[in-house]
Amino acid sequence: MKSLIVFLFIVFSAISVYPQQFNSLDGIEDEQGNTQLLYRLGEQYYIYNPVYKFSTNTLQESLLIQAYYNNFPGGDLAKAVLDFEFFPNDESNFMNVGYEINPDNHSYIARNDTIVFSGYNGFTGVDISKHNPQKVFVFGGGGPVRSWDGGYTFPLDSIPAVTNFIPIALSDFDDDILFGLNEEQQLAKNGVVVDTSKIFWDIYSTFFYDVNQFHIYRVNKTYGGYSLTVSNNKGNAFTWTKTYQSENPIFVTIDSTQSGVVYLADGRRIYKSINNGYTFSEYKSLPSKLIGIYKKPNSGILYAASKNKIFRITPDSISIIKSLPTPVEEYGWFPLAIGNIWAYDSYSIEEGLYGGWFSYFAGTKFMEVTKDTTIENKKYFVVENDYLSNMVLKPKMFLRVDSTTGFIYEYWQELNNEYLFHDLNAEIGDTIMHPGVPIMPFYILMDEQPITYLGLNTFERNYMEYLPCSCSHTLIKGFGLARTFFFEFGGSENSLKGCVINGVLYGDTTDIVGIEEEQNQTPTIFNLEQNYPNPFNPSTVINYQLPKAGNVTLKIYDVLGRVVVTLVDEYQNAGSYDVEFNPESSIKNPASGIYFYQLKAGSFTQTKKMMLLK
Repeated sequence: MKSLIVFLFIVFSAISVYPQQFNSLDGIEDEQGNTQLLYRLGEQYYIYNPVYKFSTNTLQESLLIQAYYNNFPGGDLAKAVLDFEFFPNDESNFMNVGYEINPDNHSYIARNDTIVFSGYNGFTGVDISKHNPQKVFVFGGGGPVRSWDGGYTFPLDSIPAVTNFIPIALSDFDDDILFGLNEEQQLAKNGVVVDTSKIFWDIYSTFFYDVNQFHIYRVNKTYGGYSLTVSNNKGNAFTWTKTYQSENPIFVTIDSTQSGVVYLADGRRIYKSINNGYTFSEYKSLPSKLIGIYKKPNSGILYAASKNKIFRITPDSISIIKSLPTPVEEYGWFPLAIGNIWAYDSYSIEEGLYGGWFSYFAGTKFMEVTKDTTIENKKYFVVENDYLSNMVLKPKMFLRVDSTTGFIYEYWQELNNEYLFHDLNAEIGDTIMHPGVPIMPFYILMDEQPITYLGLNTFERNYMEYLPCSCSHTLIKGFGLARTFFFEFGGSENSLKGCVINGVLYGDTTDIVGIEEEQNQTPTIFNLEQNYPNPFNPSTVINYQLPKAGNVTLKIYDVLGRVVVTLVDEYQNAGSYDVEFNPESSIKNPASGIYFYQLKAGSFTQTKKMMLLK
């Protein structure tokens, strides 16, 4: 809550519509010892995001501090929240500072989001004394503005004359100590330089104070990224040591009841230190990049947030306690709807007679969402393709989207379970693990960038695959799979040339239209397909085709030839059918082993074998 923002009066011409996301995470404890998480929720413009309070006990969310930005033809209306802080041991009262455009630009100081003071100094940060909560310090634009009555009034004569540095924070240890920056962007303590490294103070920069009253932890932007710097003696000169550096923004939290315990989030990994932040070891790895962490005091509980999820973390578990719904437009990264079909120009790569490599056109390949089916009471889309990928995209896949998490899951026949296939909300650096070897990465999102594709402005994601080859694939938002590449002493490349998505044609669809006309025809022969998955546990799907209408039976037999269940016994029209078989719900005490399933339709009879594993 002590994070500050360099104040700039910037008028944006407009704000684009972005998916709602979490942009920060902090927390406080109520009188009953329950954690109240605090986060900004909104679009990408951090300071214009409202602040919410979330009870980890009731899982209820409430608005805490209002913020907004509205652009009109005649001007702008805005309220920015630059910093806020709760009074010590008080979950109900807080101070917040920022600026408004209404219609002029002016800074404000608010108590419980009710403005008590306005000015033009550019208020960027607020600190409340830990020794006397009647003392409130507001920073920005010069000497701090101070209140002596708990933030109700801020007399003009409370502003001290400060000439040799700009204060940015009040020491937790001593109300007479202010930290700030001098003209060379060096850290000063009451005007005296105590750390000569160059500091850039931004929204991710903050101070934390150890319960031992000596160690201070400082996070700030510097050359090459963000750093954690630790003082072992109240921030005095020659006591600061840089202990961690990253090119990413980093997030730190401490346990206010345990000296020396520091947690640090960098990307999707959380590190823990038990020696005041001088060394760290990896503690947890999360599915997505983190935007904040909070340690519940005197407990083993840590909370962490990504842009669309909040996690509760203990030494033995990671659980999601709040998720944001996946925006509809994010489904466009891999559009799943029956009838969606893609056509690819396929090129083979081979070694030439005299060395070197050359590629040649090898024809057109297709991928299609052919139907949906039910496996273990979950609906999957059946996606078939002409061997577009070495391992990632199997010729026949069973995919479903979890709208709560934004995950696309694939059911693996070999493993009789579903595993993460893609994350619609993925960020650069996010990794999908291999289903068969959970500790081994499968593929990683390397970059995401805006592109114009088939005449539409959209985004592209490039994934590198961790396989014994040079392999990759590309997704384009709104179109899905756009490219696959495989090379190992020869290889192939497939590039999207046209597709039909939700009935709309894009690019060159000449080959697709022909395929669709062919596939829309009624089956020409009777056929019983091999069940999938096989072997199976607990359920499997049986598919068959009927070229004409008639009475149909589909029965399951045990190895002794006894009928154990009749799945179908009715008159059916011509077409293709899927039937789920779950022994647990249709057979009393089903045994592991071989079963047979038989289709009869008129004079046609066909039998196939399957295996139940328990």
